[in-house]
Formats: sequence, structure tokens, C-alpha cells
Amino acid sequence: MYILVRKMRKNYCAIESIGCKSHYFLFWSRFILSAGNLFCILVILLGACNSSKDKPNEKIFTWNSISSLEKKIYGEKIVVEELKMPKRLLYKNDKLLITESAPGNNFVHVFDGKNLKYLFPTGAVGYGPGEMPNAWTIESGIDENTFWVYSLEGKVFSEYGLKNVNDSKAFTQVRQKEDFYLAMGLTWSSDSTFMTFLVRGEDKFVEFSTDGTRVKSYGKWKGLVPGNFEDHVIADLHQGKLMGDPSAGKFIKASIFRDHLEILDKKSGQIIGINGPENSIPEFQAVDAGAVVTSDHPLAYMDAFLGKEHIFGLYSGKTDKEIREQGRGETDLFVFDLLGNVKAVLKLDTPISSFTVDEKGQRIFGITTDREPGVVVFDYNLEK
Repeated sequence: MYILVRKMRKNYCAIESIGCKSHYFLFWSRFILSAGNLFCILVILLGACNSSKDKPNEKIFTWNSISSLEKKIYGEKIVVEELKMPKRLLYKNDKLLITESAPGNNFVHVFDGKNLKYLFPTGAVGYGPGEMPNAWTIESGIDENTFWVYSLEGKVFSEYGLKNVNDSKAFTQVRQKEDFYLAMGLTWSSDSTFMTFLVRGEDKFVEFSTDGTRVKSYGKWKGLVPGNFEDHVIADLHQGKLMGDPSAGKFIKASIFRDHLEILDKKSGQIIGINGPENSIPEFQAVDAGAVVTSDHPLAYMDAFLGKEHIFGLYSGKTDKEIREQGRGETDLFVFDLLGNVKAVLKLDTPISSFTVDEKGQRIFGITTDREPGVVVFDYNLEK
């Protein structure tokens, strides 16, 4: 059975105001109001208007509200011979790590983060011990001297070193099984647990131990989209990048199909939702496998990064047709504080498909989308 949902724009205050006005007009036309009745109506009206205010854990912004925050920044592209089809990046401890979408013997390249000098490859490709078939995401992890790569196909999370040990196989591997097998987008939440999201289930964030035991869940899908939809349909509509900072207990989930980003504070359990700049829900069909989103709705966050002080979201705003006409790659990078407030809109002069941030050095590294994909480096300053 297919259910079609028309595009909607969230404007709860307007909806409630219209409802209030209609109700009180009918009430006035049917009764002769005394001073007491009028007082009661004013109290109810004020209460209804107050209920339309934004909730403390919801942030909404528009293009108009952030136009004054725009900053143009310029990048320097560096062509790296070793890169064939670069996919994802991670900056950690003065090292720049780049994964390949079509690797040869290894799927991770390690560079000196200061001068982009090539250091060594790692991440053995395969299905044997210490190997992985592909690299889907790359994570910092807990140890200062290592990083982790997740393989969606192999359902395995692997640890590698930041120093060359002449062995490209993983130091450690965690394989998913049983209930843990349904988890996607793994990121460390402590030295013994992962934060994830599930293919099916009512919870937005689910924490598992390394042995696959379910530990805790945070937030519910129900109510995030108007209508009576199954949880896995809503979850599919909000699929996207998950990243965490286990030391701070902070996690973000940035949606691809809808301009919606969430910040989870593990310690308090609070989830801050950020909607904008279009603040709309795409048309979609609910099917057993999830949500089929219409192609004429603009895509949202193609990548995201969680730092110590700020959150960065690479925003598309282009439909499939516009991508075919204009090409792939995004140039709008939203910067939020950890409370979900927009602090800057960085306008990149070079389109990128993915990125990572060196917060200390105030540099952004991106993958270009031209015929010879390379690395582009942007310097930024949020204080100016």
C-alpha cells in the first residue's frame, strides 16, 4: 500500500492562530458576552498563542534569518596522485585520513595534515581476518593514536594506527551480530559502547556495548512527521550522517532528505532538533522498506562534522534535476553552536562532496567534485 504525503511547511503558530480566530469568531456570533466571559476568552486566547511558541529543544531558521551571517571563503586545491576516487575524510592529530570508494589493495590514505605530504596507505581490502570489503564511514574513536573505519557491507568496525607499522590490516575488529546487526552509522559513545541508529525500531539513537548488548535508547521517531506512519518509514526519511564526541557525550545526526539536524546530549538525554532553511517535509511514499522520496525535493545535509565548539553541516538545497544540470558538489556550509544556533554560513568558492575540520588550525578539508577529484583546503575565522 502506498501513502502519498504532500509537501508541508511547519508553521505551527500560523495554524494555531487561524484555529483560534475561527473558534472565537463563532463563539462571539452565538453568545452575548459578559465582561467575565470576555476575560475568560482572553485568557484562553493568550494561552493558545503561548503554546505555539518554539519548544526549548527545537530550533528553526530560514535563509532570511541567516543572510547577515554569510562569509565567503576561498580554497586552495591540491591534486594528490595517490587518490583515485576519494570519498570521506577525517582530520586527527595532525593527520589527514582519506578513504577511497573504489580502492585497490587498501582503502585509506594517510597524509601529513600540515603539508599534505603522502605518508602511507592502510586498511587492507578483503573478507579475511583484519580486512574489510569497503569503507563507509571513518571515525576518530577513543585512542589518540588510532582511528576506526566502518564497513556497511561487512558489518564490521575496524581500528587502524596513525603511524605506519608496515601492516595494513586492522589492529582490532568489532563484528555485528544478532540485534546489533541492524545498527548502522556506528560511532563510539564510550570506551566500551557505540551510539547507532537502527534500520527498524521506534528509537532515534540506540547505544550498544561492544559485545552487541543493547544498553540504552534516546528519543522516539513518532511525531516527527505529521501522519500515522510506521517508525521505520520516519527513520528512513531521516537517514544521514551520524557522528559523536564520546568524551563530551555529544552526538549529531544530519538528514540527507530533509533539512533536519539533531544534537543528542547523552548525559541529559536531551535532543535538540534544528529545522531549516527550507523547513519542509518532502513528498514521499511509505513502503514496507521505508520511504521513497520524490526527486523534485531539494536534498539537505550531504555531510556533517561535530567539533568541540561547533557543528558544521554541508547543505545541498538542490533537486536531482538541478544536480544533473549544475553538477555535484555543495558550497553552503552551515556552522552551529552546540545549542543549535546558527553562527555562520560559509560560502565556499569550490564545490565539495564531503569534508572534515581542523578546529584548532581553523581549516576545512574537502573533496572536490571535478574531473580530477582532489583535496581543497579552506581557511576560516568565525570571529571576523
